Amino acid sequence: MPLPERPESGAFLAAVSRDLRRDAESLVPWFLHNMPDYYFRTHGPDEQARHIRAIISGRVLSGGQSATLWNPTRTRVTRIAPNGAPALLEHLGELTSANIRTSRLYATLDGRLRLDTFLLDPQPPVGAGSRALREAVALMLAGGHLQPRLEKEFVAFLRGAPADYVEKFDPLRAARHFALARDLAGRDAVRVELHLLPGQAESRVVVAMREAPETGLLLRVAQTVLAEGLLAIPRGYSDRFCLPGGDLSVISLYVTREGKQALTPDDPLWTRLKSRLKRVKWTAAHGLDVLVAREGFTPEAVELLAAACECVHQLLVRQNLHAFTSENILRAVLAHVREARACLAFFEARFDPALFAGRKEAAARALAEAEALAGSIEDEVARGVFGGLLRFFGQTLRTNFYLPDRFGLAFRLDPAVLTAGPGGIPAPTGERPFGLFFLHGPGAQGFHVRYREMARGGVRLVRTRSQEQFELESNRLFTEAKNLALSQQYKNKDIPEGGSKAVLLLGPGADPTLALKSAVDGLLDCTVGGPDGAMPAEVVDYLGREELLYLGPDEGITPDHIRWIVARAARRGARWPAAFMSSKPESGINHKRYGVTSLGVLEFADAFLREAGIDPDAEPFTVKITGGPAGDVAGNAILQLIARYGGRARIVAVSDGHGAAFDPEGLDHKELSRLVGEERNMAAFSPDSLAGQGSFVVRADTPDGAKVRASLHNTVPADLFIPAGGRPDTINAGNWRDFCDAAGRPSARVIIEGANLFLTSEARLHLEEAGALIAPGPSANKAGVICSSYEILAGLVMTEAEFAAVRRRYIREVLAILARKSRAEASLLLRERRRSGGRVGLVALSHEASREITAIKDALIAALADAPPVAEDPLLVRLVADHCPPVLVAKHIDRLLATVPASYLHAVVAAQAASTIVYAEGLGWLSRLAGLRDLMAVVRTYYAEADAVAAQVAAIRKSRLPDKAAIERICLRAGRRLLSEEALGLDVPGPSREARPEAVEGNDGDKGKNDK
Repeated sequence: MPLPERPESGAFLAAVSRDLRRDAESLVPWFLHNMPDYYFRTHGPDEQARHIRAIISGRVLSGGQSATLWNPTRTRVTRIAPNGAPALLEHLGELTSANIRTSRLYATLDGRLRLDTFLLDPQPPVGAGSRALREAVALMLAGGHLQPRLEKEFVAFLRGAPADYVEKFDPLRAARHFALARDLAGRDAVRVELHLLPGQAESRVVVAMREAPETGLLLRVAQTVLAEGLLAIPRGYSDRFCLPGGDLSVISLYVTREGKQALTPDDPLWTRLKSRLKRVKWTAAHGLDVLVAREGFTPEAVELLAAACECVHQLLVRQNLHAFTSENILRAVLAHVREARACLAFFEARFDPALFAGRKEAAARALAEAEALAGSIEDEVARGVFGGLLRFFGQTLRTNFYLPDRFGLAFRLDPAVLTAGPGGIPAPTGERPFGLFFLHGPGAQGFHVRYREMARGGVRLVRTRSQEQFELESNRLFTEAKNLALSQQYKNKDIPEGGSKAVLLLGPGADPTLALKSAVDGLLDCTVGGPDGAMPAEVVDYLGREELLYLGPDEGITPDHIRWIVARAARRGARWPAAFMSSKPESGINHKRYGVTSLGVLEFADAFLREAGIDPDAEPFTVKITGGPAGDVAGNAILQLIARYGGRARIVAVSDGHGAAFDPEGLDHKELSRLVGEERNMAAFSPDSLAGQGSFVVRADTPDGAKVRASLHNTVPADLFIPAGGRPDTINAGNWRDFCDAAGRPSARVIIEGANLFLTSEARLHLEEAGALIAPGPSANKAGVICSSYEILAGLVMTEAEFAAVRRRYIREVLAILARKSRAEASLLLRERRRSGGRVGLVALSHEASREITAIKDALIAALADAPPVAEDPLLVRLVADHCPPVLVAKHIDRLLATVPASYLHAVVAAQAASTIVYAEGLGWLSRLAGLRDLMAVVRTYYAEADAVAAQVAAIRKSRLPDKAAIERICLRAGRRLLSEEALGLDVPGPSREARPEAVEGNDGDKGKNDK
């Protein structure tokens, strides 16, 4: 049989053309008849021809295959496939990481074909004076769709659309979109509407929102509409407008019920669908979503179960890192659906607001059934997982799950959930928190941990770039939040609030703003009650008391976030919303602008350098810093070092997440200041500014650069190291030796921790033993939290207008307080170290100072619980006034005493008394006296004798005594202690002025004459 030969060109072309023509003659009439009318308005003739050619050549109908058409810039893609619900979801699933600006979704009228087109960012914008824009505005005005007074606003709206939107302009659509943009401005809710279309068998479902997730939203909406298998989506459209105040996303899906009937407002399916579509902004895909289609779980139940699994992972992973991975927990739940339903039934019995009578008994029955099922699971890991789920649900005291308009999920947990029990959850080391919240939002999870009833601390966002990084960070999320809160507790010794911290972990691609809003609103859901303090009916309350939370900014929080948090708290009816969040840009004390944390860091650095034998006011010294010029603490530390010490401060190395620079002669101050002012990172440092031999600039986006950046803080020798940024545990028990030279000496003699937990406790101890002088974070960077406390105080007492009137003076006085308190603690720690002969390290002394002051604060607060009002006690009023900036005392002391909660005033008194006495008199003295006498009596006596000493010192200053400065110093250093002990009957009263001076004990000439 002869082999085929190369065909003749003309004959071959004729054959191909004949086949294509035959296919086209068959397909084109069908295509023109079956594609929806609107398709021909959104796709031009050239596009239509390309689609027909793709259907023919791709054998989409004849072979059941699919075709994908990309434009040259890969910003427009059309997917064509045989129709069916999976086809649309498959098309959207392929674009989950893409930023879809516009979509046009079509199924043919006969249901055979699906054709979906997507415009992806970046898209060309609408030209400011383009003809298409002018014609669009004219159409709107001529058709009565736009009021002339809104023309300028409408033009700004169109400028936020891609050019394609205006080139294929539909005035009715644009009018709907413009109305939604105006109505949703400044709002976080999701608008869900159902439009009936006269004479048509389809209805229009509209989902609109501001600040929508940039990726995955359309897929989430389509999945929700198609979840029950009762609706089809013959066509649909989505548009995203880039507008000031937050992007607007509008999704319009035209749906039909089975039998090609329209969906109506009285249909129970619409009631369920509307509720679930309102949630799409606040949810993300999860591995448990398969339970909806496979096992008939509701999306709400899956969301709850997913949150519970995430929290249980955080708690159980500390027991066995390899057994209780997220994947293993997910697998356990999917393999034990009956047990999962039983756990959900237990939660429902405890928290469903529809259950009024017999809740306790119903919950007990549900728990017993769930425990029996869980206990019969043979797999040990799965059994532990379900034990953890039941413990999580059982130790929840409040949740917003049943609130109709919630954002994410929030659970107020009893800290007992942390103790070992049937769920196998090990107790954490250290003091148990006072309060604990678990937060679950769109692509994010987190904890808010606090160590006192009244506590404050920052909100930190931890972003991840990959699933592997997310898993790694999730393994330590709770531990990080707990440790940061405990560090804050030690740090907050000078202020009335205890320590707290919120840490939110974001998955890859998660929107940080949505995650933050979800978490903050969840906290408000679980803490803000009605006028009588009672929680809403949808929140079953096992806590039974009011809770007040105070937040502050930390990593990842922007000024816009702060503004939103304060406004949201006010809108939700929180008491003192201005105090709910600190560092408000316009009406607060912006930490970054005023460099408040760095101010305290520099006070410690100055004192510790002097202790190391360096006078920074007279001698040059070298500094290395982590954190970078764009960061709050590092950037302000750079500026303050330059301003305070000038050329004596040689900043030899700076590194951040983007790069690093090194110059042994000192990095150029002007270039560093430029980067700080422009909020640029170290990768932008100009190599032209380098001077010293071996100097360099590296970027962290290359393997070699990342390696140099990661080790620079270890290898460069310097007098002073300020870790002002970086992940916790960067220097730890396993790598602390990398910070030392070949002889074992630390590469910096002085370490002042501007960043929390940069060094582990083990690393600190090792480096101290090697000779480093270390000021740990709870001491060194406490100025930031003290500043936030004073902002909270201003919010409790003054209106925004009143604060604005005194803001500059108030801030100036607060900064002076911060410097004074930082100097006082630095002096205490160095003094106590010298008294121990250097045997007790500064880290241990810092912890001891925090523990003592905090313990005395707690004891004083307890002692004041039953005391008369603060305003009736002159000493307490004095202590409150001593704590406050003078301008607040001068203008509003009466209001402060009358309106601020008594518990807060008691905490102010306690913090002021405890910190003042301990800083002045040293560690152990006040605690020793408190063990011998009533604590309040000791405090009253101390302040009375302090006044006596002050009067004596004033007299000495006016006298002509020789060496009166030395006498004054002796009185101030020892007088208050001596007189207080005498007044309390703990020392023999000293001689009168006329009495013969007592001999110094141990004087051989007088031995035995004055033995006691």
